[in-house]
Amino acid sequence: METQTDPEPTVFEKALLDALLAGDHPFLAALRGQYARATPTCRELSGAGLFLNFQVPPDQPAVTPRNFEIGDVYFDLDGLPHGGGALLFVRDGFISFLEAFSHDGDWPERTDTFAIHYVGPSRDFQQLHRELESRAGPIQHSDP
Repeated sequence: METQTDPEPTVFEKALLDALLAGDHPFLAALRGQYARATPTCRELSGAGLFLNFQVPPDQPAVTPRNFEIGDVYFDLDGLPHGGGALLFVRDGFISFLEAFSHDGDWPERTDTFAIHYVGPSRDFQQLHRELESRAGPIQHSDP
């Protein structure tokens, strides 16, 4: 696995994060606030995808549920014949890392030609809300 320290997020990574955090919901707004203040600490390239790790300042509000993944984003990427998927991991109430992975094939060197979409024709916010509430009760965020 190749590790790059202090990476600048690529246009592709930023587009994935924007799609994963999109929506008019206070929970997603809290995560967007964390992302706006987060510092990318390293990028790990596995050969089949990537992990972009973040450090969120401790003065940012934590969210509940404290540990979960959002993963309703898929993409077509030049060089990947069957596209891939993306997951945003939240750990201990804070954005931890973005994972992007190939459904089949080796990860391409370039990621500048892509299209992003949700599982269905549009994002299913009711399903996302149900999944989160099933893990921790009513969705909330707390001040530090």
